[in-house]
Amino acid sequence: MKILTTQRLTLAPWQPSHLDELRRMAGDERVVRFVGDRRPWSAALSEARHEAALDHWARHGYGWRAALDHRTGEFTGLAALTHREPGEFGTGVAAIELGWWVEPHAWGRGLATEIACAVRDEAFLDHHAELVLTRHQEGNAATARIIAKLGLVHHHSAEDVTQDHRLIHVHVLDRTSFLAARPTCAYRTA
Repeated sequence: MKILTTQRLTLAPWQPSHLDELRRMAGDERVVRFVGDRRPWSAALSEARHEAALDHWARHGYGWRAALDHRTGEFTGLAALTHREPGEFGTGVAAIELGWWVEPHAWGRGLATEIACAVRDEAFLDHHAELVLTRHQEGNAATARIIAKLGLVHHHSAEDVTQDHRLIHVHVLDRTSFLAARPTCAYRTA
């Protein structure tokens, strides 16, 4: 399992020791205000998602990463790559979903864009994804701006019963378009 580095962050593979950070973040209403039913996660839900993230690594060889500040080692958020089957989210092909969360104390510094860019590049360069996707709930303008910076384009919008019937926007980027754009925010591996 590679460690990724960006200009300011170390993106380390998700470990059992990251459960406390997930509980703290997922329990913060500011972090989850555009996630699922927009309510803080219970301890049981955080534990279930944590276990699923560890299992995903074992099954797919990629998954969630802890975003750690280079200078201090402080946990600043998480990055996520999630395998999606062809029938999920209406893409018709297997895809890797990108996701990210940043601790509220670190908002406004561009870290979410840095994380998202790194996992986009990882999906295409290391895991040879044919398609990446990401989703966001209606009203999440900050995430919509990051998605546009990453080069993903709107695929469709739909009411999502798994997200408390919120309108969800799905954006995609295919491998050919990614390679043609020759992105400049590639990460380094350690």
